[in-house]
Amino acid sequence: MKKILWSLIITLCVSLNCYCQTYFPFNAEDKQSSILAYWYNCKPDSVYVDSFKETIYFNSTLQIYGPVVADSFNVKIEVFLTDGTNAYTKSFLVKKQLSSKEYQVSIKNNYFRIMSSVDELSSNPASIKVSISSSGVRFEKLISCRYHKIYGHMTDFKGNPLRSFISVKPDAFEDVSAVWSDADGYYEITLPERTYNNFYVNDGNYKTTTLEAWSWHMIVDEDLKLDYKIGTGEVYNLNVWPNNGGYNSLLLSFRPMVLGDRTNSKSKQILNGKEFNLNNIAPDLNINDLNITINGEKAEIYSIQKYFETGRDVSMPAYLVQIRRLEPTFGKQTICVEYDKTVEQMGRKVFQNSMGYFQFYVNFDGKSAYN
Repeated sequence: MKKILWSLIITLCVSLNCYCQTYFPFNAEDKQSSILAYWYNCKPDSVYVDSFKETIYFNSTLQIYGPVVADSFNVKIEVFLTDGTNAYTKSFLVKKQLSSKEYQVSIKNNYFRIMSSVDELSSNPASIKVSISSSGVRFEKLISCRYHKIYGHMTDFKGNPLRSFISVKPDAFEDVSAVWSDADGYYEITLPERTYNNFYVNDGNYKTTTLEAWSWHMIVDEDLKLDYKIGTGEVYNLNVWPNNGGYNSLLLSFRPMVLGDRTNSKSKQILNGKEFNLNNIAPDLNINDLNITINGEKAEIYSIQKYFETGRDVSMPAYLVQIRRLEPTFGKQTICVEYDKTVEQMGRKVFQNSMGYFQFYVNFDGKSAYN
């Protein structure tokens, strides 16, 4: 009983700790508490994506978040290593409508975000000092840096190792760090503690022979092993939430997409009396095509239902899946959704496969405590 109570206390404390100041823009009465800074240490590298006919570069990135204190103000950054060495110092000007080739500034709801490419440091920083100043206003905060290792193997769906890369996107789809796996498919990346919008994994053959593996809403608050399978499809826009007040289950939604002939993929569709342009590039999935795990344990699938994601005039097939929830439910949940099926198209076998992750915290009632 004591162990269960301590698990609940720890879970709630971790959830509350991760919930605070995770997303930009913030909503904090205490302006100083909303100051955040993250240093993503990354070895310079690149990948050429043939379908885009362009090279994507991997660079170290600095992100700074904080309150807008004036129409124009300065943000000074000092980065320190574990031995106290000052490894980086720079001042940034934040001004509405200001564009700079050296760094990017975003302003939302009276909070700013600075993104700047930086040189790789010899080690991850121990602390970052942020000073925000304007005439008559000054905020200062020393931030202790916490890092965790994400590691694992990248393979195809037959288990063969792949030399692939994982790209890290904290906010929306903007890359801040990336690393390649080695010849055995092993990768390792150390990231600042925070919640990430997504991780993106591919072998560089996007839209030619493979698509991507995605991880959604990833909570980096501990070292974590994540193995990836790269296939011909995607588990896109994966989301998971508890079915509160109903059956003891979790609800999952995702939009799968696969490589294939796009010639006949578009048609018209009527939904609720409105016409949409149907973009039908999803596989036709059933329960037997799915393998879903919760924290590595195989989940019982209750049902799978097809629906359509819609925009202004576009619809795309997606799926709602209901699975049995683990009992008891404590702490961080890592959901892995995988589909793997073989179909025959034009007299030949075609493999449709992909996988994706999603993470969230729950409290003892099973209610979602997203952070």
